[in-house]
Amino acid sequence: RYMNILRQHNPINSSTSTPKMLFRSYCTAAIAAMAATSPLAAAAAQSSSSVRGAAPEEVAANKQHRALAGATGKYLEQRVEYSEDAFQLADNPEPNVDRRLRELQGNSGNRGPPDGTGPKKLAAFELASGEILEVEGLTAEDEASLSSGDEIILPAEATMSGQKINVHGKPIGRPPNAGNRQGRKLATLTGDKTVVGVRVVTSCSDSTTSSEADLRNYIFDDAVNLAKQYKACSHDKLNIIKPAGGNTIASGNTALASNIVGGVLTVNINRCTTADADDSTMRNEITAAINSAFGVSNPTDIADHFMYCLPPGTFGGIAYAYMNSWMSVYKDDWCNYVSAQLHEVGHNLNFGHASEGTAEYGDQSGMMGFSYSQNDSPVMCFNAAKSVQSGWFSDKTVTIDPNNDAGSCYSGPLYGLDSYTSSPADANVLIQLLSTGTTNYHIGFNGKQGSNSGTVEHGNRVLITTQAATGASLKIANLGAGQSYTIANYDGSGRDITISVTSVSGSDHAVIDIMCGPALCSSDGQCDDNNACTTNVCDGACNFFPISNCCGNGICEPGNGESFDLCFDDCADGPYDVTAPLCSSCYIQDGNMFEVKARDKNVAITTLATRTYAVGGASGTFGGEVWTKQGTMVGFETNMSAWTKIADVSFTSGSWQMLQFPEFDTPVQIAAGQTQSFYVTHKNGGKALWGGGGPVRNTLATEDDNLQMFHGYYNVYPFGGKGAGTWNGALTYMSDN
Repeated sequence: RYMNILRQHNPINSSTSTPKMLFRSYCTAAIAAMAATSPLAAAAAQSSSSVRGAAPEEVAANKQHRALAGATGKYLEQRVEYSEDAFQLADNPEPNVDRRLRELQGNSGNRGPPDGTGPKKLAAFELASGEILEVEGLTAEDEASLSSGDEIILPAEATMSGQKINVHGKPIGRPPNAGNRQGRKLATLTGDKTVVGVRVVTSCSDSTTSSEADLRNYIFDDAVNLAKQYKACSHDKLNIIKPAGGNTIASGNTALASNIVGGVLTVNINRCTTADADDSTMRNEITAAINSAFGVSNPTDIADHFMYCLPPGTFGGIAYAYMNSWMSVYKDDWCNYVSAQLHEVGHNLNFGHASEGTAEYGDQSGMMGFSYSQNDSPVMCFNAAKSVQSGWFSDKTVTIDPNNDAGSCYSGPLYGLDSYTSSPADANVLIQLLSTGTTNYHIGFNGKQGSNSGTVEHGNRVLITTQAATGASLKIANLGAGQSYTIANYDGSGRDITISVTSVSGSDHAVIDIMCGPALCSSDGQCDDNNACTTNVCDGACNFFPISNCCGNGICEPGNGESFDLCFDDCADGPYDVTAPLCSSCYIQDGNMFEVKARDKNVAITTLATRTYAVGGASGTFGGEVWTKQGTMVGFETNMSAWTKIADVSFTSGSWQMLQFPEFDTPVQIAAGQTQSFYVTHKNGGKALWGGGGPVRNTLATEDDNLQMFHGYYNVYPFGGKGAGTWNGALTYMSDN
């Protein structure tokens, strides 16, 4: 590689009869350059002379051992996001443009579909130069105990093949100061962080599609990007900035077309890109080229973080990054997408994935879940677990130890993270429940406004997640007004912890109560759960026993006259969601009308969400209304007096977002077998997205066990012209138990 560079810029021509001595002198200079910039190459070079006369396999083995024995560097964990076309989201950003989710389907050592399923944690070793190699053969003990960023020493038996190190099941060594983690420097999440976006041009003229100006725009300058979104989400606590400059390019450099300009540079490498090429080799060549060109020992001497934007076809995935580190790597255009940017740099900042159920990226309320191939959306931040980890909101985070508290642990408003600066000084935006184990519980209100206006799911609801200090989080509950979640037998204490949502105030805050098991007491009078349908009894701790034949005791009692319509609180199950077919090639109009039919059970619609398209595609503020009527809508499409308005709210949002209406004051009840009509409309600037393609009105659009939804109309506001079309949105309902 170095000889290629030298030949290009020195008076020597390999196609002529230039004396071999001259070539040898240039080889010597090249080896010296490698010794200064690449520890891997230097180690290989220094060991070559000592194994002359040995068999080829002995030479290879000795060189590997000499290069690696006792080497000191950093242990890293790699998070790889694979398969760009895993599956297609229905809510595409524009007609005929795919919008895809990220799904883990392999790793840099496994091209093509994985043998197993689910994500893999890849081990890596970073040399002092910043070059990174995959590590194999770790002991189970080392796999369990090592954390990304730990300083380690390779065993004497370690060998290298290509871009991989194998330690052959031998224990990893630790520097003397590593026992108390002093050898590990955790990524900081506050202050200024310099970032450089790197374009790549190969010797075969393959290159990153985006120009330097494009990358600069996508990372730093356009409407929604890495820099602006981290600044907004952290409320100015973390600022992604361009390096100040002043770096000097070494004389004779050919790897860089120019210096870093506005946080971006282009690196030329002497290799071609082929399908499923070895991105590990390319990645380390880029690192070595940066070190050589700037005369530094590690790219972090120049900036805090580097984003390597590789040409298309370099590897089979979409992006990857190293935990608690400085490097993230992207497949071409994925370097442009804000969700991929925040997700991968989030790994550098030590954020793990955000899971739900069995899906590693299933929590779509924040940026550490799925990512989307969209430049400026979705506009969202991070879930409660990541937000607690960040420390950005520590002054408005309340920590509760349920093992040492009893009775009501918390009662009051919980504000959304976007309301951090506008909420009262003594307000809370996050709640952390401590555990005696390694996993804590985190509670947040997912307010859908401002920096979080595009949260993909569960907007304006209270979300509960679990997470250890770092690592993947798991969303275990999402709650609306009147709903609760119980953590049974908390920490094995025998006590149940119940989180209840009393009310939700739009996208600003929710009022919640947390009961940390029975309250301690000395008399019945000290016990009151504010429920007229329970008897309050003190036996050292407060207990509340249901009173029979009382609506509100949590027990549906048909024999005492209770029913779904007469005692909704006791006789309803849920909530459940049913989502209409979402269009990929969409039309826009003010609103939609459609019909819903209850199947074999009574149901009650409690709220709904609708997809929007702001005028001109920009963010804006506009109104939304929901109207309803019993029976069919046919013949009443323009008759406002036949309908009842049940919601009238204001939204602030960009395009292609699902807007969540607050819980209806009174649920819309639909008796088994009966039909209810809905009119969901935007006004004052917003437009509803709807699906075309010739749907026949009142043919089935979607259904579940309890509910059927039918194709309907698009409508001009208010109660104006109409045409066949499919509403895009989701209904939330309760069913008769």
